[in-house]
Amino acid sequence: MADDVDDDLTELFEGACNYIRQSSGMFDSEKLLYFYSRYKQATEGRCNTNKPGIFDFQGKHKWEAWKKLGDMSKKAAMFQYITFLGNVDPEWQKKIDKPDCRDGSGDNVGRGWVSVSTMSNTDTEIADENKTLFDWCKDGNTTQVQNILADCDGNEVNIADESGMTLLHWACDRGLSEMVEVLIKLKADINAQDLEQQTPLHFAVCCEQEDVVRQLLQNGANLSLKDCDGLNPAELDTSIEIKNLFEKHNKS
Repeated sequence: MADDVDDDLTELFEGACNYIRQSSGMFDSEKLLYFYSRYKQATEGRCNTNKPGIFDFQGKHKWEAWKKLGDMSKKAAMFQYITFLGNVDPEWQKKIDKPDCRDGSGDNVGRGWVSVSTMSNTDTEIADENKTLFDWCKDGNTTQVQNILADCDGNEVNIADESGMTLLHWACDRGLSEMVEVLIKLKADINAQDLEQQTPLHFAVCCEQEDVVRQLLQNGANLSLKDCDGLNPAELDTSIEIKNLFEKHNKS
């Protein structure tokens, strides 16, 4: 969205970002989330990225903090960022002129720590030769998954990991539509439940993977299965788009 942000506000905001980058250790995680969400809103606008997977705990907290800001203007986000910093550290503008808040050359450092703090996949990098079937699934590599399963004798498409999650659970968690399609064709159990009694549909709904939810519904996913909290997929907190999918599906 376009915002009429004056140069003075932009300069002050960038100075505040510089200070946060240099002084992030003095703020607790709740305050850093506040700064993170306002920075993302101020620099990118409304959150339009997919919700991170269930096991990306840090990413989920960051995503939720940003998502809550809705259509807040970039100008308002900058103002809140600066105001909040002034409340928690009234002397920050004086401190930023000190040498320890510069890059060593005497120039102010550009962009705050949040500019390089992304909600990317947090999985450890694994060499190809060490990857398991689950690793290839999480990577979204349908060719490798199909090749491995073709060499297996049993019903390995429904094997579960230590959490009781099948390949289809992971594909739904990651929003891998192509992988979901392949696994369903290979007779993956669309209603498999992990150790928390969550089905692939629970995962897709929780992670707001709209396309995957649609795939699962079209392929006959059971809406009545409940997890350990007694909730079926339609009762989970999710996006309005997915809630609308359930409503249309129930009417059909």
